[in-house]
Amino acid sequence: MYTFEQYLKLSREAKSLATRYGCACLKAHLGALSAYEMKKKLLTDTEKIKYGSDWLNKSSRFYNKKEQGEPIVRRHVVDDIDRRVKPPFSLMSLLCHPLWQLTDNPNPTQNSINEALMNLPHRYVQMLFKEDGDSGLVRRQKVSRQAIWKINASTDIHALTCLIAFCLELPSSKNNRLDLAQLSAIRYLIKLSIISVFSTVAEDFYILLNQNFSATLATKHDRVYSDVWPYRTPDDAQIMIPMRIINNCHVNIATTINVYKKLYQKAIQRGLVNKTNEDEQKFYNFICHTEIQHLTDILYQDAQIPDNFSDLKHLLFERTLNRK
Repeated sequence: MYTFEQYLKLSREAKSLATRYGCACLKAHLGALSAYEMKKKLLTDTEKIKYGSDWLNKSSRFYNKKEQGEPIVRRHVVDDIDRRVKPPFSLMSLLCHPLWQLTDNPNPTQNSINEALMNLPHRYVQMLFKEDGDSGLVRRQKVSRQAIWKINASTDIHALTCLIAFCLELPSSKNNRLDLAQLSAIRYLIKLSIISVFSTVAEDFYILLNQNFSATLATKHDRVYSDVWPYRTPDDAQIMIPMRIINNCHVNIATTINVYKKLYQKAIQRGLVNKTNEDEQKFYNFICHTEIQHLTDILYQDAQIPDNFSDLKHLLFERTLNRK
């Protein structure tokens, strides 16, 4: 894991994102609705008796500031929070997560990318690396299909780190691999922005990512696929769906996030999925940006629609093939 000192050395923007996300995770873990509740839930029973509500109000301002992105500058404060919450939650690991180090380096090298990936949890390291003859780790030349599926099917910032790392690595000569990685990463970011507390920082994270990398990648790589995909909403508004997580168009992903949410609600209404966390994840994993217009047309049509993803995929393929 990266160190607290490395967290403190992050740029102001990256450090703010890390702090906001860490506090959002802490708030969700405690089941708190406010900074006041966060502070109260972290107190022991003895401390709750000792300190009055006025002290709690003043003390909770610390969490208000951290929720707004003010960095935590003293390590012992983080250690104390983690001691009170206890494992498996760790605010320290969230602040020092490889995601922030990876995305805060506008000039990444293969070594810096590998270092970030090696600091991920063990299950991810196993998928991406293998032991060499000197008991060290070297990147696997090819990540298995099963590993790629596991990464895309997950819902955490570890997987997001992997997908962004794939985008930052040098592409093959035809550049096909880069665009597939970019498309996977933007779809994953949108999914994570809807179903997790990453929603608290997603839009600003996307902006920072493009500020750091769009100019470099735009000059380094030819684009096989377009940066955006035209989409017409059911109310006949024209918007652009991002096809890459890093691009020159700087599309506001809030609009695309809203499209995903509305399509999921419509899928529930049409009986394709149930209102469960599992079905919601399956639906977002199913969405393909090149098919999203046909998916919308099918879900909003009056005629009967398929009641399973397999038949729906077949129908989408037919419409794409025939360009109806």
